[in-house]
Amino acid sequence: MKKNATFAHYKSVLKRILLTNVLKLEQSTSNSCQSIYGEGICPNDTAVDGTIRVAAGDPTLNVSSLKGLEMLPAKVPCENSVIDISEYERLNEGALIFTVEGSSMSPEDVSDGDKLLCRRADDNIIKSIGEGKFAVISVDPEYYQAKDRELKFEYKLRHTLLRVPLGVSSDELIDSLKKITNSIFLTENQKNLRTKYSEAIKFYGDERELMLSVTYRKGDLRYSFHPINLIKYVAEYVLKHNGKKWIAKKT
Repeated sequence: MKKNATFAHYKSVLKRILLTNVLKLEQSTSNSCQSIYGEGICPNDTAVDGTIRVAAGDPTLNVSSLKGLEMLPAKVPCENSVIDISEYERLNEGALIFTVEGSSMSPEDVSDGDKLLCRRADDNIIKSIGEGKFAVISVDPEYYQAKDRELKFEYKLRHTLLRVPLGVSSDELIDSLKKITNSIFLTENQKNLRTKYSEAIKFYGDERELMLSVTYRKGDLRYSFHPINLIKYVAEYVLKHNGKKWIAKKT
């Protein structure tokens, strides 16, 4: 049994590494990002271990993690149990492992080099997602093209805060936030929220459901708005290397 589990794990790792090489080959032969992901998104979004890169911060900045380079084992301890990674991937169709690049989620205890074991955000997850989830969001190339900024990542990481009701005003949104977070009582945060919300409504209109999430810039909280349907994965476990071994915690 142990031999079979080890074989399954390395088969999974090999599959991810092969995906990395295929994407790199596509990049070198096509000289274009459009052939796979569309204009403005580079296909080379896999780390050396075959996991997927996700930007914890600005997806237009090219950040390479110097941590998390240690190969994941077949099983990772998690509190009073153990996660069998291959079994998790088998039981959760479409599950992916992401490598965090950047430090914008450090105040939420997700650091540069951490791994995220994620489930695909299917219709049921999208309908129920609310506050306090680490969401892997597909970056919107048209949004960044409108800002004349080139994307370096296909995905970005945010911490969800509130589903925004359609047609809600900034004042109504702030009143709702006062019931769940003290940070919105700060004048500068209210100003930041109004600016970001106005930008989102201007670009996406008021008939597309948005998720309000948070990120951090140099430790300072920032609000972020994204269409709900751009949330592609939700992290169930954060995997950290403590200098000796990988350990996991449930999000």
